[in-house]
Amino acid sequence: MVYQPELYIHELDRKAFAALKAFPKFIKLWEVYNANYNEKIAKIELMSSGIRLSENQMPEIYGQLGPICEKLGIDIPDLYYVKSEEKNAYTGGSETPYIVVTSELVEKVPVEAIGSVLAHECGHIACKHSLYHSLAYQMIHGTDNLLQLIPGLRKYLTPTLVRALLFWDRCSELSADRAALLCDGSADKTVDMLLDVHGYDKNINREEFIKQALDLKEFVNDSASNKIIEEMLIRDESHPRMATRIYECYEWAKSDQYRGILDGTYSVDQRRQEIERTETQEVIAADVMLENDNKAGATEEAQAIDLDQELARVNKELDRYTSHADKADYAIAVASGIMAGIIDAVYVGETSFASNSIALSHKQVNQFIQGYAENRGLSSDRLKDAISDLEETFKVAQDNVWKGAGIGVSAKNHHLADLAHHPTPLGLMSAIVVQFLRIGTFVNKDGEWHFKLVKTTSEDIIEMLAPAVLTGMLNWMIFISESEIESEEQKIPEAIKKLARAMASYPMVIEVAKCADNWFGHLVSDMGGSKNTAGGGMGIPGVFLSMLYEVAALPVLKDSGLPLVLNNLYEKQKFDLRHELTAYKALGKQAIPVIFNELYVRVVYFLSHLMMEIDLHKGIKGIDWNNVVPFNNRTIDRMMTVASMTFTVADTADAAVHAAIESGGNWVLFSGRFITRFNYVGAGRAAVAVVKDISSERKEAQLIHEKLILSQAKTVIVLQQLQEYKQQLEERLSEYLAEDITAFLEGFDYISEGIDTENSDLVIHGNVVIQRVLGREPQFTNQEEFDDLMESDIALKL
Repeated sequence: MVYQPELYIHELDRKAFAALKAFPKFIKLWEVYNANYNEKIAKIELMSSGIRLSENQMPEIYGQLGPICEKLGIDIPDLYYVKSEEKNAYTGGSETPYIVVTSELVEKVPVEAIGSVLAHECGHIACKHSLYHSLAYQMIHGTDNLLQLIPGLRKYLTPTLVRALLFWDRCSELSADRAALLCDGSADKTVDMLLDVHGYDKNINREEFIKQALDLKEFVNDSASNKIIEEMLIRDESHPRMATRIYECYEWAKSDQYRGILDGTYSVDQRRQEIERTETQEVIAADVMLENDNKAGATEEAQAIDLDQELARVNKELDRYTSHADKADYAIAVASGIMAGIIDAVYVGETSFASNSIALSHKQVNQFIQGYAENRGLSSDRLKDAISDLEETFKVAQDNVWKGAGIGVSAKNHHLADLAHHPTPLGLMSAIVVQFLRIGTFVNKDGEWHFKLVKTTSEDIIEMLAPAVLTGMLNWMIFISESEIESEEQKIPEAIKKLARAMASYPMVIEVAKCADNWFGHLVSDMGGSKNTAGGGMGIPGVFLSMLYEVAALPVLKDSGLPLVLNNLYEKQKFDLRHELTAYKALGKQAIPVIFNELYVRVVYFLSHLMMEIDLHKGIKGIDWNNVVPFNNRTIDRMMTVASMTFTVADTADAAVHAAIESGGNWVLFSGRFITRFNYVGAGRAAVAVVKDISSERKEAQLIHEKLILSQAKTVIVLQQLQEYKQQLEERLSEYLAEDITAFLEGFDYISEGIDTENSDLVIHGNVVIQRVLGREPQFTNQEEFDDLMESDIALKL
């Protein structure tokens, strides 16, 4: 069975082949030149320096050639063996084809694999690649051929044209690989041959490499940028990469086309019909594209504009999130941190909770309780009476529900365990739940949550449901009214709708406000203890302790022991709101060096960068205030991070040195003294600065990623535009090339005819045509001018 090339030639090879045939005169000229010059030189070289193989000369190699040529339907070409350190085989000769194998190939590649190599080269002959291969080779490597000697043609040998020929050259290799695949009968043998030729021995796992080739194809097709990178790598090469060739062989071996060719069910007519269908679909697609060309062009232009705008936005954001701090900025930040550390060591020193400070907090809380009671019209002459009146006025339903419930809540810690006694948003929500759902929420010292129903009377139910029912009824009435009034022609203004709905919700809003007022009034009654322990008993937990306890009760922390630690801090060490206020005062003193650090860095940054901008713009006009204002930019954030960390390091060193001196080597005393000298506000500010810096770092990375994506998208559009421009240039180039070749051949025809007929005017006319193709002004245009030139001293220029 003969495998006709029309059945298996690669689609890209077929299209490139057809494109080259669009210039028949040019190809004819090259064919004549190649047959009368290149092929004769090659034959003389091979006959004089190489070994021609036959049945008696290396028969193990030559003997494989006959069956291959029979399968591919070609005459047996001459086969030459040449000495070379390069592992290679190639085909030449369009009139009389020949194949050359090198000594390195024969010595290093197994004999059975050489059969696949010969099948590949015979595939080139069957597909008539030789003429075009020689054309590509001469255009790329030739130094003394016709194309290089004619200036009128040489100017067209651009890198673009060379790469176009190289692209076809690579496509032709895929067709030759298919011929080898048909002769081998399976992909395994062809793949092994490709691995052998590229220098890989039998230790290479064929299946694993095929998987690698498939992964490469998937990776390249994954994005436009990957395709561009691959094209850049191979555009100056005459052969596809090994993995590409193996992938193409492996995929084609699985196709119905390959199996149909092998078993004879795939015919030339079937192949022609497939090509015709494909070309018809391409024509239809081209018509559709042409029909929408204006719209598509506008869309592409709009996309480019959108990309430019988005890139401008990203670049602006990226500049904001990029730190431009230099050595001077870092020096300012470090100096500020050190000065803040000195202020902390000299002025703030040790932070202690002295008894007089705690007593002052007690006094201030008691005064607040009495003042609040007085403002609400209650007795305030004595603290005990004020607390008693507040408790009576602002009762809460869950206040004693924990008694006897066995949920781990006692009189000493019930203010901490009952979330409705917390001065936090969650505390207010718990109070609302008690008011409207009659459920108390408790968290004991083990972090266990308990929900207890409170005693509820019919009056409580009415009081609880009445506002909700009334609100619902009013909203329903508004909905009905809107449905009846509104029509397609008449619409109620949205502002009036919102106002009506807000008015309808008024009963519920008032009830929630009353609940919040009652919650706060009860908290005030408990700030200074109960009426029996006025000013000295357990008050409510402070804001910080309450929020920390709420966090500790979350599932991820409740079993960590933190709820018990906080409970002991409140219950045993009496750390309630009054003690927390004392801590706030102490922390307020610690904030002094932190505030200094903050102000110093920002003020010096402002002044230094203002001077830089003035110097840059030679005055006030044109100043970029975004670079001067010491807020909302990454540079100042980075400086604050450095300054805050420097201050914290200096403060830690100061606290450690003083603690070591005063403790005398006692680690317990050291820890106590260190804790009292450490600046917690500064550490907190440093933590905030670091978190903000990390957040900005992530934002910067995100913006860089966005910029890369946008740049890639813009690159793709630009490359498409360049590709279209290149195609237009190549079309014009080809037109000029065809015109010059036509004129050039026409001139030779005149000369040949003049010589044959002994008509000197025709010879001279042919010379004039050729000289003008070469861009020269002819020295003579007729016999008389030629005779005058011969009689003169002017040299004849050919």
